[in-house]
Amino acid sequence: MSMLTRLAALTNIDVDDASTAVVKSLPFTPYNQTSNQGIITSELLKSENEALLDDLVAKYGSQGWETVYNKAAVALVARNVPFLSGRVLIQVSLRHLNDKAAIISQCREYAASFADAGIPNDRYAIKLPFSGAAAAAARELKAEGIATLATSVFCMEQAVAASQAGCVMISPYYNEIAAHIDPSARINVADTALQHPMSPRILQMLSFFASQPAPQPIMVIASHITPQEVLAMANLGCPHITISAANLEGLAALPDTLGPVTAGKPSPTYAGWKTPEKYAALEKTDPLASGEWNGVTASMATDYVADNGKALDEYIRSDALVSHRIEDARKFFLKAEDEAKTAIEAKIKA
Repeated sequence: MSMLTRLAALTNIDVDDASTAVVKSLPFTPYNQTSNQGIITSELLKSENEALLDDLVAKYGSQGWETVYNKAAVALVARNVPFLSGRVLIQVSLRHLNDKAAIISQCREYAASFADAGIPNDRYAIKLPFSGAAAAAARELKAEGIATLATSVFCMEQAVAASQAGCVMISPYYNEIAAHIDPSARINVADTALQHPMSPRILQMLSFFASQPAPQPIMVIASHITPQEVLAMANLGCPHITISAANLEGLAALPDTLGPVTAGKPSPTYAGWKTPEKYAALEKTDPLASGEWNGVTASMATDYVADNGKALDEYIRSDALVSHRIEDARKFFLKAEDEAKTAIEAKIKA
C-alpha cells in the first residue's frame, strides 16, 4: 500500500489539476477537482487540447479572447465531473480582485456555461481570491445559487469573512506562491505540522469553524511543495486536501510502512472536530503575525462582508504579509492568464 492510499483513508483527497488522465489514474474516486489560471492555461495549451481550443475560437473568437478562455476553463473541467464524487472548481480572474461587479459578472458567465454543459449547480463552485470585494460578491452569488470557494486565504480575517459570506468551501494556502517559484522561500523543518509557521493559523481556522452553530465553508487546504507537507495536513485534521499532480505521483511512489490506519476521517462539517492534542499549543501562537502577537484572533464580532467588504480590505491593507502574498498570487495568475491571452489572440488573428 502507498502513502497515497493511506492518506485517502485519513482525509478527503481532491485533485489540483485539470487533467482527466490525472483524475482517472488514482486508485480511488477523488472528491473535488480544483484549478486556477496556471492550471487551466497549462492544460489548454497542451497539444491534445488544440482541437478544443480551435473549436472555441471558431465559435467565440469574435467575442474576444476572454470569452474563449472562460469557455475553455468550463469545458476542461466539466468533462471530469463523471470521475469525481464532488465538484469541479475554476477561478475568477485576478484582474477583478477588487471589483465586485466584475467578479459577479464573470461568475454568472461561468454559471451559464456550466448550465450549457449540463453541469448542475451542486457539481461546481467558483474560486474567488478573497478580497473584500470577493466576500461581498460571494454573499450575493450565494443568493443566486452560485457556490463559491474563498481562495488565496492567508489569515483568520479572510476565514471569518468566508463564513459570513456563505462560501461553501475555503482554501487556505499552506505555502505562499513564492515558495513554488523560489526554493529559498520554502519552509524546511523536521516536523512540518508542528513547525511550519502556517500551521497555527490552519488550526485556528479549523477550531473557529468547528465552534460555529451554522454550516461553515469546507476547508480544502492547498499549496503544498512536497508529499511530506501534504501528509502533514492529515495530522492537523484538515477535512480535504487538494493535491497537485506531482505530489499525487510522489505519494503514490512512497510505500506505507506505518501499519494499520486507526483514525477516521475528519468530518467536512466539523462535527466532533477537536484540535489534535500534539498541536494544541500551536493554536495559541501565530509566528506569521507582525510584531508580538496579542493572542486575539478574528471573530464574528466584526462584519467583514458589509459595505463591500470594507473591514476585510482594511485589514488586508494593514497586514504587510497578507497583502504581499495576495499581490504575489495576483501577479502569478495574471501572468498565466496573459500567456493564454497571447495564444488565443494568435489563433483569432490566424
